[in-house]
Parts: sequence; C-alpha cells; structure tokens
Amino acid sequence: MNPQPFCSLLHLGFDPFFAEQVTDIELTPGRVLRAWDRQCDVLSSDGVRHALLPRRLCRPRPVVGDWVLLQPQPVGDPLVAQRLTRKTELGRAAAGTRTRKQVIAANLDLVFVVMGLDGDFNLRRLERYLAMCADAQIPVVVLLTKAGPHPEFAPKVAACQAIAPSQTVRMVAAVDVLAGVNAALPLRTATGKSVALVGSSGAGKSTLANHILGRQQMATGAVRRGDDRGRHTTTHRELLPIPGGGVLIDNPGIRELGLWIEGDGLTQAFGEVEQLAQACRFRDCTHRHEPGCAVLAARDGGELDAGRLANYDRLQREVAATERRRNEHVRRADERKLGKLYRRVQRERRRRRGE
Repeated sequence: MNPQPFCSLLHLGFDPFFAEQVTDIELTPGRVLRAWDRQCDVLSSDGVRHALLPRRLCRPRPVVGDWVLLQPQPVGDPLVAQRLTRKTELGRAAAGTRTRKQVIAANLDLVFVVMGLDGDFNLRRLERYLAMCADAQIPVVVLLTKAGPHPEFAPKVAACQAIAPSQTVRMVAAVDVLAGVNAALPLRTATGKSVALVGSSGAGKSTLANHILGRQQMATGAVRRGDDRGRHTTTHRELLPIPGGGVLIDNPGIRELGLWIEGDGLTQAFGEVEQLAQACRFRDCTHRHEPGCAVLAARDGGELDAGRLANYDRLQREVAATERRRNEHVRRADERKLGKLYRRVQRERRRRRGE
C-alpha cells in the first residue's frame, strides 16, 4: 500500500452535503481509496484503515471516491456500516454479457479526458466520453497530450473544439511542460475538489497524475512503436490526495467504453444535431432516410460532419439496445420474484391443509 499524506476531511471533500448524512457520532467518516471483493482501504482523519464490507453493502459495493462510515470492532478491522449518498457517479455499461452499470468513480467535481494527438487520437471515442460525463452531470476538461512530436496538431485541436464547444480543450505541449493542466484548474489550491483522469492506455494519464501530485506516484511507460498504443501502467483505480487539498482518481486505460445513459447525456453531447432535428418534417425522424430531414440536409450541405452524425446514430442504437436488455433483465427478475412468492404461498397452503 502506498503511504498517504495526512489530510483533513475538508481536504478530502467532506462538505455539508455528506456531513448532514452522519447521524451517529460513534461512526467514523472516511473516503474509499481502493475497493475489491468485500474489502476496501479507507482514508479518514485517522489515516488509512483497512475495512471489511458486510454482504448487505456488496450489491452494489462502494467504489473509489465513495464516502463511508466505519464502525470499530473489538478485534480486527472496522466494518463499513454505511455508504453515504453520492453527489455524482461516473459509470459505463459493464463489459461482458451481463447488462449492468459499472460505476468507475463517485463524487467527482471534474473529469480530465486525456487523449493523445498521436495514434491515440479518436474523435468518436471522445464523443463517447463527453456523453458519459454529460449524463453524469460532471464538468469535463479535454487534455490533448503528445503534442511535442506532432507540429501539425492544429486541425485535430480544432476538431475537438468543434465537438466540445462548451468544454475546455487544453493542449499539453510535452510530457514535462504541463501548463495546460494548471490553466484548466488550480488543483493545488482547489481544497476539497475531486478530479478523475480517464482515457485509453498510453494517453499520458500517469504522467499527468505525477505532475498534479507533485511526486512520482504512478508508474509510466512508453507507447509501442508503430501504433502508439500504450501498456496498462495503471492497473487499478485509486484515490490520491493532492498536496494543498483535493483528491485525484487515476483510472486504468479503458479498452471498452460501453455507454450507460440514464438521462440526456447523449442529447447534450450532440446538441447541434438535436437543434437541427427541430426542423425535421417528422417529429419521430430517425435522421437516416426520411424525406424532409433537416439533419440529413445539413450533412449533405457540409454543415454537419458525416462521421459525427454516423456516430450519433450508432450510439443511439447502442443505448437503445442496452435499454432493451436492461428492461428484459428487470422483467425476468420480477418473474423470478413472483415465482418464489407463488411457491411460498402454495407451500403455506399445503402446510395448513395438513394441520
């Protein structure tokens, strides 16, 4: 376990929103640094404590960034007695065949989406991140790294600004000159702010994390030659206190970013498409083949990028498919509950008849 500097609860982000949820003064509030299985490491005013999770808190279990209340035990590690209500949660559709939400981090104030201007550059993936953060109602700063070896970066920066007009797009000129980070947010003086780094492997997240923390905390590695892909130097999510206040959550590179949309995140991320759609002839226009479609007209006229529209359609289909699977999962779960209730009632009837 990496040693953690002493931090007050205020520096960790314990504001009145969380303080008002604490009703038992015998319980100690703390913030989850790491979580796995039925265990977690929690940072409180007493330092880092290893804590155990009771079964009732394992579904869903606390994640990195959660605030929890610890209950001391006569012998051994404390128990997590309660997880406090979250302000925000950043989540995606979990990888695999199960349809469920995977919360990446909780209680964030800002997300740094890190993307390299080398082979890592991908506007369609950036649109996914923007939709995910918009749905979670978390502000975003786009950090474009690896700009040093690529002098022709202006078109790529302009392309990012075109799809994220309301976001802050910053360029990091080199891995050791990170003025863009400081300009985006004065992290060293942002007491209580919680910031997460997300992006693919090799984008430079660990290097940025070391700069923000002011120490060589995270391992870094070079990208592969030929495709500029990175290796997983960060293997698990971890919350790290920032000198002067605030916390940083560094995430492993995300290979598969399935969208889990519960609000209007997709609409916000593609605001200009939704605005154009107001002029379509049909209210339920899919923007694929209908006559009088203002969105298709804008695409054909060069006002709307064809790749962006295609990705919008792709993401809409993906979100709809996830919603169908989720509804089917809920329906089957309800049927199982009704089946168990029916069998319990039948057993009770047979028992009464036998008396």
